[in-house]
Amino acid sequence: MFKKKKHNRKKPRRKKGAAIIWMILCLGLVGGAVYAGIHLEKNTTIHDVRFTGNEFTSEQELADSVELPEGILADSLNLPEIISGLQSLPYIEDVSVNMSLRGVLTFRVHEREPIALLVDGSDRVYVSRGGIKLPVIPENVRDVPLLYGFPANPVSDTLRSDAFRQVEKFLTEAKSNVIGWITISEVAWNESEGVVALTAENGVKLIFGQDDFDRKIRHWEAFYTEVVTQKGIHYFSTVDLRYRDQIVTRNL
Repeated sequence: MFKKKKHNRKKPRRKKGAAIIWMILCLGLVGGAVYAGIHLEKNTTIHDVRFTGNEFTSEQELADSVELPEGILADSLNLPEIISGLQSLPYIEDVSVNMSLRGVLTFRVHEREPIALLVDGSDRVYVSRGGIKLPVIPENVRDVPLLYGFPANPVSDTLRSDAFRQVEKFLTEAKSNVIGWITISEVAWNESEGVVALTAENGVKLIFGQDDFDRKIRHWEAFYTEVVTQKGIHYFSTVDLRYRDQIVTRNL
């Protein structure tokens, strides 16, 4: 009997030479691109400087805070110094930089956002997270709660007290809750009661105490939607939310 011969088809071997050539070409292209980018950056003259992202800070303020680098080569820029100058302005929190092929240098600024309007006698300043005081820009007003119990001056001083940290935590949590944010108009710190707020309607006193504000604001949201909307806000004078398992109210 004749045995059938097995025909094993050998897979064609890759040509190592072609692969090596391909890799060399790729590396050459990448290297050429990097070199071209460096060459372009070093030899690009800055023809125009622009600012974007600013809402509270005018372009004039931004331009006055730095020495505009128009007409110089890109590699002559002292970016850390320019960014530091921009960040010296009260609203400017962060800055990113972009350079176009046409020599347009763009600074994109990220501004601080007010979380409350600090009222101290006749003085008014906005406050952002971190206790940064911000001047009020009349043409750019924010609808934020009024805050009492902290000094507005000097504006350059940052609020760093434990009391403000409690208020900041509360305002941050309240802002992330729709009901919490639209129903609260004033906030203050009280040594015996902690964070205290007044409702926008009828000025009902809300006592939030210290810490665990996420839970307390959710309790206020539930109480407002289930009870206040039924009985009316005028029925209450005080709502104490400091307790874990109950809400204590005082009625008029």
